Amino acid sequence: MAFDYGRRRIGIAVGESLTGRARGLQTLATNQPGLQERLRALVAEWRPDALVVGWPTRDDGQATALGPAIRSFGEMLGREFGLPVYWADERLSSHLGRERIQRRRRDPGLDAHAAAVILEGWLTENTRNA
Repeated sequence: MAFDYGRRRIGIAVGESLTGRARGLQTLATNQPGLQERLRALVAEWRPDALVVGWPTRDDGQATALGPAIRSFGEMLGREFGLPVYWADERLSSHLGRERIQRRRRDPGLDAHAAAVILEGWLTENTRNA
């Protein structure tokens, strides 16, 4: 399960290492009441083996200003669910996520598609020789 954490929204995606594919699941508001309970329900439903969080960097490789909030979010996920948390480069994830948007009612949103891009990149990098 992957997360694209932003100031206003968190995109969530699920995928599998066997195919290396992921799909956007949903987008939640960062400050919505009951966010942790909703995350708990998603993790219970999908039962992931690990959590992947998009890590933002500038072109020079340094973390962006959102880095501390994302680090805090990822650490909370690890404590809350007792699962390994991995960090993945999220550069271009929103741009590539736009290509996945489907103009229909049940589309999970750009942030969820960006999370899917993040997860597919992480799966490609980390399951090649598995």
